[in-house]
Amino acid sequence: MVITLSVNNRETVMNLPVTPSSFKVSKPQSVEEFEVVSAKDLALIGTAKLKSISFGSFFPVEGHSYSYLQNRSMWGWDYVYMIDTWIEQKLPIRLVISGTPINIAVAVDSFDYEIKTDGDVWYSISFKEFNLLEDAVSDNGEEELTVSQYEELKASIDNLGAVVNALANPMVYNYIDDNMPEWARASVQAAVDAGVLSGTGGGWDLTYNDLKTLTWMHRSGEF
Repeated sequence: MVITLSVNNRETVMNLPVTPSSFKVSKPQSVEEFEVVSAKDLALIGTAKLKSISFGSFFPVEGHSYSYLQNRSMWGWDYVYMIDTWIEQKLPIRLVISGTPINIAVAVDSFDYEIKTDGDVWYSISFKEFNLLEDAVSDNGEEELTVSQYEELKASIDNLGAVVNALANPMVYNYIDDNMPEWARASVQAAVDAGVLSGTGGGWDLTYNDLKTLTWMHRSGEF
């Protein structure tokens, strides 16, 4: 059995050097319970939650070339630094365990390690299934997002979130200051001077559309 971690369509591939003696797979499912008038409880089966996989083993330091090692291209802290880098860069990881059906995109949920007296680095790691990539695979169902594509998708989602937030919490303009668009300031000031616009002490609560209306009225000679 070989456990392989890779990122960015196998641009970087890591074979774990020592196969764990076991690994744990968890596939939770939400179940809601309701109490009905008959005094019996009813259970409602919900949707399946994200799968998690965890295991532990060790990274041997250079010089500890045990006969059972699956990888001798890296040693000890090389593995730790690489995994830590993937975590810091928030990269999705492809986890493959040979001899099993496990071949999924995951994110590192936790990564703990300690150094034994002989120098080997013992670790425990837990992964959480990463579903976002499943909606962005190519037609052949094999290619994942590249790092740049993933960052572009994330930026689009963040931008969409900002738009939704702006719609839910529209900007209001109470004063002629740097927050007000420059193109509207002269027209708003003209509206104030003409008595078309007056405040109540707390500002005007003008919306973006109000600014456009006042600007149109001013430029058309209404005041």
